[in-house]
Amino acid sequence: MRDESLGKALRNAPVPVPAEAEGRGLAVVEAAYSERVGGGRGGVAEHRPSLPRLALALGIVTLLAAVLLSPAGAAVRDWVGDVVDTAPKPEAALARIPGGGRLLVQSAAGPWVVQPDGSRRLLGDYEEATWSPRGLFVAVAKGRTLSAVEPGGTPHWSLTAAARVSRPRWAPAGERIAYRSGPELRIVAGDGTGDRLLAPTTAPVAPAWSPRGDAALAYASGSGAVRIVNSETGKILAAAAALPDLSRLAWGADGSAILEASPRALRLREVRARKIAPGPSLDEGRMLPLPPGVSLTGAALAPERQAVAAVVTHWRQHGTYSEVLVFGPGAEKPRSLLTVPYSLGEVAWSPDGRRLLVAWPGANQWLFLPVGRGKPRAVANISTAFSADGRPASFPRIEGWCCAG
Repeated sequence: MRDESLGKALRNAPVPVPAEAEGRGLAVVEAAYSERVGGGRGGVAEHRPSLPRLALALGIVTLLAAVLLSPAGAAVRDWVGDVVDTAPKPEAALARIPGGGRLLVQSAAGPWVVQPDGSRRLLGDYEEATWSPRGLFVAVAKGRTLSAVEPGGTPHWSLTAAARVSRPRWAPAGERIAYRSGPELRIVAGDGTGDRLLAPTTAPVAPAWSPRGDAALAYASGSGAVRIVNSETGKILAAAAALPDLSRLAWGADGSAILEASPRALRLREVRARKIAPGPSLDEGRMLPLPPGVSLTGAALAPERQAVAAVVTHWRQHGTYSEVLVFGPGAEKPRSLLTVPYSLGEVAWSPDGRRLLVAWPGANQWLFLPVGRGKPRAVANISTAFSADGRPASFPRIEGWCCAG
């Protein structure tokens, strides 16, 4: 490779090292350069190069070239290629959903369904919404009413609960919907019949169904535990102490893991099948390390692998910035996928687990980020796109990315 080509390759390949280490390295190089070029005896430049420093510089260049060009270096290049240095230039409107699928978006005007070509439809004046399996229906809530509607907006059934309805979640098999009515956790059949109590007191956290299509349901109890219960019989199958201030539960990775999230912590628990007694069991879990002092603003567990996406906000005197982190399966440390100014919002995995959709309220944008190889995309004017009158409104919330093709 010519020197010009090698230089270009090195410039375009950010090395994944801590910022403080990079700063120390630059200081050493600058000091060495100043001493050799302008810091000789009596301030007169020395034209005779220092052989040890020259050999060291040539060795570093040779080593980097070997890493980039060798077969083993292919993985390094792939890793570097997955990192987004800066947010891409935003498109004016969402013309298509990268990778396909449909989005469910909650705005001040109500929930919207976004089709793969970017077209969208407002379902009605509902406060919350969740997809049914394969996106055939949407469960929506307003006040004390839970309803099922088609993605086109046609209602199918409604029921009135004793208290305000919140956090509805449709089971993957389509047979049941779990929802909160006040502090209660209740179950209703997918056709709106058989409404019944499952747990009298729960934390204000959405329940999470087993992705395997069975009757197992995870929820946060009012006493501070994560429980897995048989939604048909009410029998508790497994229980463990929840994170303090638990804000989110997600059951993914083909049913093998449950993610707990709080404003300051993340824990991933393996869900294991028991051979003697029916139903799953929970292990002690492992804490996923977050940078010190950050706030967790979004977290999601991949649908088919034990990969976790997390959005954190760094609070600094010189300004706030946010970071998108990805914990690969079994990884001890996260990979930083993107860093941008201001605060990011929630994050959602694509149905195929290849992309992330990240909300950026401060820039009024959505960010579509490839987890593997691919081109990132940004879409502007999100608050305007999801307002009833076409004027800027409050930034909408991503409720789900549905249905792999």
